[in-house]
Amino acid sequence: MTTTGDEDMTERKRRRGRLRAYGRQVWRETKAVGAPRVNRYMMLVTVGGRRESPVLAAETMKPLIDAGTDEGLWPDDGPVPSRDDLLSQGPRPLPGGRAELFIWVIPLGPDTDPLTRLLARMPGSKAPLAHATFGEDSWLTSNMRLTARERKTMQTRAMRACRNVWKASPGADCGVVCQVRYPDSRPRYKGDPDNTAETATAMWGVGVLAGLLPASPSIFCFMLADGESEPKHHDLDMLAFTTPPDVDWPGLLVA
Repeated sequence: MTTTGDEDMTERKRRRGRLRAYGRQVWRETKAVGAPRVNRYMMLVTVGGRRESPVLAAETMKPLIDAGTDEGLWPDDGPVPSRDDLLSQGPRPLPGGRAELFIWVIPLGPDTDPLTRLLARMPGSKAPLAHATFGEDSWLTSNMRLTARERKTMQTRAMRACRNVWKASPGADCGVVCQVRYPDSRPRYKGDPDNTAETATAMWGVGVLAGLLPASPSIFCFMLADGESEPKHHDLDMLAFTTPPDVDWPGLLVA
């Protein structure tokens, strides 16, 4: 599944169910060889076999993450933000349009700032920053029960809402951090940042169409932003930072 797929609601639910069942099997096998439970962590996912931007795989990743919750490997999306998601392009193509995901679950200490940890691997990087605010008529998430046509309409509105937010280019080789701000005043609950992948895809696509951004960044990261947005609005801040060609994100972050 991708963030630009055209499945109807029934097919969408069916595919998610298959992915979640498959994910539970994989996580059970992982626990059997000693995988521990984590409470605060970064999740790095490399997407192999596909040529699209890795962020499009967020729709496949979501039920796989939920499957790990089912198996007790990490807490559910709850009152304490505990996870930051990073999607990276895998190195090898696969025949027949198949995809292969490798998932690294990287534990974090209570005082570790994931953004600092990430950007420390890219000293001297240059980075344009874009900001966009979305009203309820243009804010699309993976949890909305919409027809394929309605989802396409919402993505078009999202692209219109962030027209001209990109003013500079990071170059052909870059990564991106997408920080999400929700209209929620509760200090310990802000929502799940990767639910916004479809809106983030639209915002990134605006920069691609303008010729300022590459279609496929080396990594696409979802994190929560500090503070809260205005009522009935959501904010996305995107930092597009330069990276070396063919950067090895698993090697940098796991090592």
